[in-house]
Amino acid sequence: MNPRRASLFKTGLPLWLEITLIICIKLCLLWGAKQLWFSKPLTHSHQMSVSQDAISRQILGVTTASAAAHQTLNTPGETP
Repeated sequence: MNPRRASLFKTGLPLWLEITLIICIKLCLLWGAKQLWFSKPLTHSHQMSVSQDAISRQILGVTTASAAAHQTLNTPGETP
């Protein structure tokens, strides 16, 4: 009886070569996904409609006087 390993694809290749091929295929797919979806960030394209100052104010919580007045007038449940 010939002790051959059971494999999903009967390629006849050694195990180390099959593993190497699968790793190479996965690396190519990851590189392709990176090039397709992550090569151009939105901040450098014209698709971004919000200014960087507005984003930094929102993240850092810094409010200007006009923004603070706008927030106090429009609180939910209160009438001005």
